[in-house]
Amino acid sequence: MIMGDNIISDKGNIISFTLCRLEKGREKICQCSPPHYVIDTTNRIVTCDDCGAVLDAFDALTVLCGYIKQYEEYQEKAIERADTYRRLADEELRRRFRNKAFKDMDANYRKGMLPHCPKCGELFEPTELRQWTNRKYYHGSRTEKGGECKC
Repeated sequence: MIMGDNIISDKGNIISFTLCRLEKGREKICQCSPPHYVIDTTNRIVTCDDCGAVLDAFDALTVLCGYIKQYEEYQEKAIERADTYRRLADEELRRRFRNKAFKDMDANYRKGMLPHCPKCGELFEPTELRQWTNRKYYHGSRTEKGGECKC
């Protein structure tokens, strides 16, 4: 008894069904790295945007889960870069404020004006400044001397 395209064959008393054949050890249809999947919600299929292969949804999900660690590392690096850029922008803003203060002082000095001491209010000549201190030591030295101005 032979039907159609040799799907069912009768060899004596044994009936053989060759409707499907199981192949093991084949490679995956899509081997794109990294994958770019397109999800069709109407037909409930997943296709690779790069090679056009139609994939099983579970296989696509497991492949995407394998990339989660890479996405997390990328996100951490992006956050670190954003923090670095934020710090650099803050430093630049502070530098510009300091530069503006010095430029304003220079412009006012050229007009014949003298600055006032921020502590005692006395006038002083900026060209008479002879000592400078590192900023990180400023707050400590001021508290040790009692914060008094000695103009």
